[in-house]
Amino acid sequence: MKNQKILIHLLCSICSLQLAFAQQKEQTLSVAAGVSFLARQDLVYSPFVHADVSANSYQLKYQRSAKYFQFAEVGFTYNSSQIGKPNEMDMDGHSHMMMPHEFLNINLTYGFGKSIQPKAAYQAWLGGSLQSELQAGFYNFGLSSMFGYFINQSAQVWYRRAYTFNDKHTLAFHVAVPIISWMARPPYLAEDDEFIENIASHKSTKIIIAFIGDGELVTWNKLQRVNFTLDYTYPLSNRFLVGAAYRFDFIHTNIPRTLLSYQHQLNISTTFKF
Repeated sequence: MKNQKILIHLLCSICSLQLAFAQQKEQTLSVAAGVSFLARQDLVYSPFVHADVSANSYQLKYQRSAKYFQFAEVGFTYNSSQIGKPNEMDMDGHSHMMMPHEFLNINLTYGFGKSIQPKAAYQAWLGGSLQSELQAGFYNFGLSSMFGYFINQSAQVWYRRAYTFNDKHTLAFHVAVPIISWMARPPYLAEDDEFIENIASHKSTKIIIAFIGDGELVTWNKLQRVNFTLDYTYPLSNRFLVGAAYRFDFIHTNIPRTLLSYQHQLNISTTFKF
């Protein structure tokens, strides 16, 4: 009887150990780089649609999958756009090349969620995330320029689904939409007294904080925003994976005038699993 109890305790310990290993966390760190396509129209500054394709799309992402699913990512893109052919202008006997308009986007996101379909071949998660984003536009008109911005802090809801086939190939998609956002945009006529006061310090951090302070709380009726990502990964070993990712970002708001932006990114990624 004593031996039977020992055997039962041993079997229970083995089962508990197996369950612990089955539920152990998996962490990954990914680095991605590729191409960004941007089509953007901001009526505060220009009636034209500014479009460009550039090889300046970068992303760093950490992901942790255990009892809960968590991720943190930082992304950066840069695009420039010229309406018409590049040309020179003459001033005081000196020739000056017209500079293109430039658009830079930096975003930080942290997400937290839970598995709602834990099957091995196809999994699904649902959660929430916080996104902080700065989009800066440098509109160059001859020898003068104007600075435009879209600064957004959002609380989002997201859904993720992943499919694994042939025990190696993994395809996952992720979609996120904001529930509520703090959005900062330039004044109706691009620059006013408050804008000039905000930039008077000539210090980037103070200027951005001042712009954020002039923002407003908005919901879907004033800001329409969608983030969609499609990821493919293939393992080279137990630790390293390679893959490709497509990301689509859509923005539309009429505050203070219409901003409409479509951005597509296609990146190649390397992932380290630990």
